[in-house]
Amino acid sequence: MTINEVQLGAGKLLGRENLNKTEQENMLSQRLQTVTQNVSPSQDSTPKDTVAISNVWSRAARDIDVTNATPREMMTLSSALYTAGAISYDDHINLSFQPEVNLDSPLESTPFSFERKDYIAQWHNKQDNVIRSGGDRYQIEETHRIQAILAYVDSLE
Repeated sequence: MTINEVQLGAGKLLGRENLNKTEQENMLSQRLQTVTQNVSPSQDSTPKDTVAISNVWSRAARDIDVTNATPREMMTLSSALYTAGAISYDDHINLSFQPEVNLDSPLESTPFSFERKDYIAQWHNKQDNVIRSGGDRYQIEETHRIQAILAYVDSLE
């Protein structure tokens, strides 16, 4: 259907066979405004994207810098995330296992438990070692999950 046919139909509807050009333009303009108002959402009703971050993730990011953390801080991070249900038991075990820390020894006798490390880089190296040594799919996915957890905490700082 062409514009002329629409205009002719509008003229017949209004009881006028021939509309002059100005009347045709006014009718077309009013029709377009009505269509535009019906199609375009108003600014007030436009949905806004929001991201809700759980308090446990926010606290973890605020309290621990995963690119400069001690093994004890990583154990604390892992425990907090697991207790809140934010990570799985397997991820908790992987994050909280810190060979430098022996919880049965007094704090003064374990100086390496206070040494700061970049845990994102450490888990990237672990992934490289798993791939190089021919690790299976589960081991590779496990290192990816831990990296994702650490990257997420780091991104919230």
